[in-house]
Amino acid sequence: MLEPYIRTGLKGVNGVYQAKFRTPQRLGIFKFSVEHSRHGLSHLHLDDEVSIIQWRHDAFPRFMHRAAPFYISVFVLMAGFFVFIVSFLFAGDLHGHV
Repeated sequence: MLEPYIRTGLKGVNGVYQAKFRTPQRLGIFKFSVEHSRHGLSHLHLDDEVSIIQWRHDAFPRFMHRAAPFYISVFVLMAGFFVFIVSFLFAGDLHGHV
């Protein structure tokens, strides 16, 4: 992908350099590129391609706590519909016959 560009520095600990960042909220193939050059030292160029894919349908959690209001509203709607149908079926004739 052409965008977005994330430019960050590498932090070295005991000769191991690393950088941590989050990928954007996009699916696709991302190219990670490291280019390091200093005067008098060798030029370093590394490329790596990583594919960011969607989770499988069974990899998502079954119950999300953030969606609790949605779950509650669905059950309240089902209960209200059931009460309406029962009252409609068994209410009898309220106005009488003319």
